[in-house]
Amino acid sequence: MIKISKKWDYILKAIIFLASNKNKVYKIQDIALKLNIPLSLLRKLLNDSEKNNIIKSIKWRNWWVFFDRDLKEVSVYDILFSIKEDLNISNCSWWIPCSNIENCNTTKVFLWLQKWFTALLKLYTLDKIIKENEKN
Repeated sequence: MIKISKKWDYILKAIIFLASNKNKVYKIQDIALKLNIPLSLLRKLLNDSEKNNIIKSIKWRNWWVFFDRDLKEVSVYDILFSIKEDLNISNCSWWIPCSNIENCNTTKVFLWLQKWFTALLKLYTLDKIIKENEKN
């Protein structure tokens, strides 16, 4: 079931920070301090994001990370999916078969909500987020 967690907040802040400073290299410790994110959790989240090609890293004495992708190619969905977040809005979603589908009047509603929610997360890309942040 969907619940916006601290992990969502932390990874989105970190990736938006890196994407806003595209091709600049940062120590993970510096990002954690700047964004007030627990270092151990940030390491895990960025490691998952690297495994899913959201960011890149240089692992030498310190762990350095950077973003070098096209901002239009990376969506909020991609970022959240990279850290293995549960993006289902209910137990009745299109990924989890419902055992009570014959007796339930809300299944179709939840299926449509899930499709629209997923589509919205996929449409909201880093270029849009950064442009909005620059306006403010």
